[in-house]
Amino acid sequence: MDILTFINNGMQNPVLDTAVPIIYNLTSIYSIPVFLLIILIISWVLKMEKIRNIMLICLLAFFFNDVITLFLKVVYVSPRPYVVLSNIRMVVQDHGLNSFPSGHTSISFSVISVVLMKAKEHRLILGILAVIYLAILEFSLLYSGVHYPTDLIGGAIIGIVSAAVAIFFSDRFIGFVDNAVGFFKK
Repeated sequence: MDILTFINNGMQNPVLDTAVPIIYNLTSIYSIPVFLLIILIISWVLKMEKIRNIMLICLLAFFFNDVITLFLKVVYVSPRPYVVLSNIRMVVQDHGLNSFPSGHTSISFSVISVVLMKAKEHRLILGILAVIYLAILEFSLLYSGVHYPTDLIGGAIIGIVSAAVAIFFSDRFIGFVDNAVGFFKK
């Protein structure tokens, strides 16, 4: 029995059937940007510059991630497990796009990667929370029957690459803006 079938069928129970759709919706490509924007607004109002900058980079990573993920979902045809396999039960309402890569995974990895790479304080605690969050997310995606394990791996890679690209561009752009502002202040 493969891991997808084991988690989707072998661990079936009413508690998970109720919890997994909630997790699926809270971690979607629609929910995460809203959370980021709320944190961004709060950090702007409270003048928390470091958190504000991290949230801006997260939104940039989200943009890169979304472009790559949607491109791959359109170009690479990979039907979802519940469409191909008769023994997979669907627990959530599906969006209908192809299975590879997992958008939930790529978005989560992009945001978490930015936070872990840019946040110097409390990195251990943030890392532990990230591992717990990602374990719950990945389990729920397999349990729901909408992704193969390879979709999750592909999503993780895309998320990490998106975060690295966003950090690269933000470091170059922020440095350029800081130098330009400093030049004109002289």
